[in-house]
Amino acid sequence: MKWMRSTVAATALALAASPVAEDVAPDSVLMQALRDEMARSMEELQLEDAEKPYFLAYRVFENATSSTTASLGGLLNFNDGFNRQLVVELRVGDYDFDNTNFISLRNASAMLPAVASLSVDDDYDTLRRQIWLATDTAYKRALDGLAGKRAALQNKTQVEEVADFTREEPYQYDGLTVSRLDTSPARDLAVDVSAAMRGMPHLSRSEVRVLTSYDRTWFVNSEGSAFVRETPFIGLYGLAASQAEDGAELQDGVHLWVRDWTEMPDASALTSAVQAMTARLFERREAPVSDRYSGPVLFEGQAAAELVTQVLGPRLIALRLPTPDNPQMEQAMAQFRNPFLDKIGGRVLPRFLSVVSDPTLESHEGIPLRGRQPVDDDGVPTRRSVLIERGMLKTLLSTRVPLAEVPESSGSRWRDSPMPSNIIVQPSRGMSDEELREELFLLAEDRGLDHAIVVRRIGTRLAKLVSGPLGFFGPDASSAEPLIGVYKVYPDGSEERIRLASLSAFSESDFRDIVAVSDATSRHETGFSPMPPGVPAAGGGLIWPISVITPALLFEDVTVRRPPGNLRKPPVTPHPLAKD
Repeated sequence: MKWMRSTVAATALALAASPVAEDVAPDSVLMQALRDEMARSMEELQLEDAEKPYFLAYRVFENATSSTTASLGGLLNFNDGFNRQLVVELRVGDYDFDNTNFISLRNASAMLPAVASLSVDDDYDTLRRQIWLATDTAYKRALDGLAGKRAALQNKTQVEEVADFTREEPYQYDGLTVSRLDTSPARDLAVDVSAAMRGMPHLSRSEVRVLTSYDRTWFVNSEGSAFVRETPFIGLYGLAASQAEDGAELQDGVHLWVRDWTEMPDASALTSAVQAMTARLFERREAPVSDRYSGPVLFEGQAAAELVTQVLGPRLIALRLPTPDNPQMEQAMAQFRNPFLDKIGGRVLPRFLSVVSDPTLESHEGIPLRGRQPVDDDGVPTRRSVLIERGMLKTLLSTRVPLAEVPESSGSRWRDSPMPSNIIVQPSRGMSDEELREELFLLAEDRGLDHAIVVRRIGTRLAKLVSGPLGFFGPDASSAEPLIGVYKVYPDGSEERIRLASLSAFSESDFRDIVAVSDATSRHETGFSPMPPGVPAAGGGLIWPISVITPALLFEDVTVRRPPGNLRKPPVTPHPLAKD
């Protein structure tokens, strides 16, 4: 141990003037091991006749998590764990041209990131050895990738010469605390709330999940940036499914998140919310199947937030597609290019709407926002970004990987992709609820319709009981989840619930045709997927929790229809709890 302490002290003194020896978490053995191995790698890591790294970053994702699932008052499972994962980002070449932004079918392993599990014990020697091995792997892959990229582009003329990486000023943020989350309340809470769904024969499945995590991200790079960021999370998901007589499966759920147990509603309030959700499912089972409808549709509350998140949100990120060495792959990947890159400076929303991403915003009307973060995973401080101003697209969320259309980082990298955090849809003029309903029925009357459609809830990707089959693809496909709270509304004030419906051929371009919005806004928490529209329907990919603030949205011409596809037949025998 004396040798270890003397080694650490000597290394620290030798690196006192080094850009990686900043005063972030100075007493942390893990951070010291990261800094020391980085300094050594940047100085000594070089194969004979090969280039040295010009950039190196270490990210350690440290997660203390628990997961509890209960059903009908019985505990199904409980998992509690702690782990550390190291991700090494190593670049060979220079900022203008390096080994990244390239994909090869001939050498796919060279494109993979160097990821390694780290010891959860703060043993300096063990950590240094693990970091060293992962760095060595990353360096060799980077050299292979750079050689492959140069060979692939040797006989090609690059139409756009865009740098592979941006330069950023060093930034430090020390958010290290000794905090932890107590996981002991999770089991009793899940069991107690799930018991609220006992004795309900109309439910085919029901679960309550309570998830806790205390995520700590450690970051250091060769430019002098370093941070430790902590994100506490407690989530409760009450989920249920029911099957109608024709076989249609209906799902619904309630979900909420807090940062501390003191903010969690008591069991009686959560039980009431779950019982209200199961009552909605019962009403939907008995509701009629939707007819095809084309006309004005009003999206209120949660439905408006989900529509913005699922359809418009993926178009607000500047994701650079890698250059492949295969012509067929290049053609296939072209379809995933974000069309909003060509719309910067053009109108994508009505002139009375603007969209802002603001991860620095801590709360809305006194309620904490889920997307608040001080620094992104590139070590770039987060900032407020005006994405759409009075209907005109100004920019997109980006990382340090530039595009010709978006050359600078907006401080929006989360894991491997640009992501929104707090999305705020701001109306410059809006209508009262009464005025909005009046406009809705005027539009319906112009179409010769005796009713209109109001959507209050859309399925969320953050809380789903089952992923279900692959989504529907084709000319009528929509990237939005099914509409689970949809109503026919009539001028006399009466309403008729529709069992289940979906949007047909709805895309980001339809947002230009919003005719009116409410003057009031509401806040909702949901999950964001960075995948382009159409891909999330496959049921996979990263789901990132965000907050959305939006007014109600009135569209003049939307098609709502029964979800396509065949239905699964109901069970042969009745539910075991069903009464004669």
